Amino acid sequence: MSNQFDIDNVSKLASIELEETEKNKLSQDLSIILEHVQAISNLEFDISVDEVFIHPLEKQLNLQEDVVEEFLTHEEALSNAPESKDGKFVVPPSME
Repeated sequence: MSNQFDIDNVSKLASIELEETEKNKLSQDLSIILEHVQAISNLEFDISVDEVFIHPLEKQLNLQEDVVEEFLTHEEALSNAPESKDGKFVVPPSME
């Protein structure tokens, strides 16, 4: 994994303008984040045990059962829409 970033490209993708000091700080921060991700990726877990816990303290989580419930019909959902067409919501475009 490379710790070198094209900060100009990152700022362009994020649609933000950065000063030179901000670019340096962002580059350092992104490098630290990548180092942490790499460290986590290098961890080895013993998955040969009978139970694998998803809680960091190896506690058994009481998960709620999925229950199917009746909600709005398609027509009811569209009934309060400001605009709909062909059974779908009409929304403004997100990109021009």
